[in-house]
Amino acid sequence: MTLPPESAPNTVMDPELFAVYIERRLSLNDNEIQLIDRDGMELRLLVRELEVTVDLNTYYRAYVQKPTQIDAVSQTLVRVLLGEMPTETETDFESLADRVSLMLKPIELLVEVRERNLPMLVYREFLANLIIVYTIDEERSVAFINEDHLDRWGIGEQDLHARALVNLQRQTTEARFTTTGHGEQRIFVFSTGDGYDATRLLLTDMLTQWARVVPGHLVIGIPNRDFLIAFSDADPDILGAIAHQVQVDSVQQAYGLTDQLFTLEKGQVREYEWE
Repeated sequence: MTLPPESAPNTVMDPELFAVYIERRLSLNDNEIQLIDRDGMELRLLVRELEVTVDLNTYYRAYVQKPTQIDAVSQTLVRVLLGEMPTETETDFESLADRVSLMLKPIELLVEVRERNLPMLVYREFLANLIIVYTIDEERSVAFINEDHLDRWGIGEQDLHARALVNLQRQTTEARFTTTGHGEQRIFVFSTGDGYDATRLLLTDMLTQWARVVPGHLVIGIPNRDFLIAFSDADPDILGAIAHQVQVDSVQQAYGLTDQLFTLEKGQVREYEWE
């Protein structure tokens, strides 16, 4: 794959070529920014020893509007990354507690961390080969919390988890889900694109409210990071159709998670078992 010149490209790059271009430009700052890997338009970086995930879509849109300013776009990304990672936030938990959140990720993420000899992430095992990881929300990126951070902050994983859930609940109160149908055709969907739609599976109080208004069992699917669907299993045809779509989307959509369906039993999320 050939990159265009570094200044004033004559043609607009597609998203893949743009991501490769930015990846290579960031390598010029390898003293402070190191690439871990790239998945499409998502970069995982090590910024001043803090693991960060960056979605390049915002930067790509800015580039498309003014292709000749690609150097300015890449420089803005560098400034954002370095400006959002001041060293004092690594030692003062209270200053960033309101920005702590949590995400569901495939358990394979831990293998990557070990293979690259990175500080181990703080995590909890979940269901369906997923884990819960903890993050710090930055303006245009997400930083993963590792065990070294807990040592610096002097807090435990339990306290971190509790605070992250409170913050997720607050974010969810401000977000909007959509709902259609009635009775066995009732469907609830979170697709806000804020990066935490699938993680809302952890908000059991919300799921309990939904379960009260549908017949049978509440069934939940989280095929990818940016989608959560909940519905009744009272109609076998609806159950089968949605289960099939969840399976397809878990493979075909970006940030895929799982084709496993979930349900709520005595206030706890469990894997859904077909009868």
